[in-house]
Amino acid sequence: MEQKKWLLFTVALLAAIPVSSENFEVISPRNVFGVVGLDIVLPCNVSSTKPLDDIEVQWKKITDGHIEDVYIRRNTVDKPGQKYVGRTELPKDGLASGNVSLTLKNVLPADEGMYSCIVNSKDWSADTTTMLSIAGTSEVFFEILGPRGQGIELACRSHGWFPKPTVEWVVQNKQMLSPDTEIHQDSKKLFSVLSRVTVTGQEVEEVTCQIQNYLAQAEKTTVRLSRESHLWWFYSAGQLSSTTTALSLPLLKGKGGENMKKRLKG
Repeated sequence: MEQKKWLLFTVALLAAIPVSSENFEVISPRNVFGVVGLDIVLPCNVSSTKPLDDIEVQWKKITDGHIEDVYIRRNTVDKPGQKYVGRTELPKDGLASGNVSLTLKNVLPADEGMYSCIVNSKDWSADTTTMLSIAGTSEVFFEILGPRGQGIELACRSHGWFPKPTVEWVVQNKQMLSPDTEIHQDSKKLFSVLSRVTVTGQEVEEVTCQIQNYLAQAEKTTVRLSRESHLWWFYSAGQLSSTTTALSLPLLKGKGGENMKKRLKG
């Protein structure tokens, strides 16, 4: 019930500010996508047939029915919101050209949400809203854990994902494996992944671990496991070649990893 009241309050507040007037209009895209750790610009432009003198610019964030100040520029004085000090800025001479876009630095998952750009003068008010979606990806690290039953246990791990990712293991680009996967979220809302799988079988097995979410490009690492007579042979000798696609390069860890790195370089 409380959330509904907040939503009604939000709608009423925004409804009280016209989108545009006869001589002024505030324009922004509906959706903007940011990447964790990078800066993002939330575009907002004022189209006017009159000089933009003595106006006030407000940026607010609307999340779960709660409205918070992000940035205010009033009479050439800038005041970032308490949570955004040192992370936000407007163009210094933007008002002359009507550019009141907000730069948000080092974005985090917590920054995701609806942002409202409000421009006020003595005679008119106008606003527009933009939805900021955040995506985070990270390198996928491959690890050989050791013998397990009649096979070899492999693992891949990665940290820094948002939204929550999924994990998929594939052998020879065909056979889907059933992994044991753990996914945890930290205090910054970033997800960590640890996925294990046991492989057995053919003379040459190409094994791929792929991590992805619905916003970000997939990160995956592929390893080729070679043997002549027994799985333990390639494990002890380190007969492994590795390739990767998307954004990352795999790191080899665990028992036998140093020998494998040397063979890859050689």
